[in-house]
Amino acid sequence: MRQIHCAIEHLHRGDYECVITLAGAAEGMLPETWKPHFRQKVKAFSKSPEIQEQGGAVGENDYINWLKHGSLKRGGLRFETATISAEESLIVVYRAVTKYNAVYEDFSPQMLSYLSWLKVWLETGVNDR
Repeated sequence: MRQIHCAIEHLHRGDYECVITLAGAAEGMLPETWKPHFRQKVKAFSKSPEIQEQGGAVGENDYINWLKHGSLKRGGLRFETATISAEESLIVVYRAVTKYNAVYEDFSPQMLSYLSWLKVWLETGVNDR
């Protein structure tokens, strides 16, 4: 939970590398669950032909892995730079929050605030960090 909370704080500061690293770690630490959460959707989406044709970061964990290992897969080709968008960091936080909820059937006040902020951001495009 603390990693998710810190990821949300970094998101509002624009520290996208920190956001993805913390939220990805939080999601990875949570126990596996059969209950639905957003990573399952991202995983299915990343395998779609339309995404695969785009090239670049197409795997559901590409940004997380690059920030940990400098490559898209452990032991894979290293990349020295990557462009990390606000949208990618939003997705990784959302993945962590939805998995947390799937495992514990609960949201913290910070997670609820993030979900409300995200809804406004998605509906209006207003990004007032």
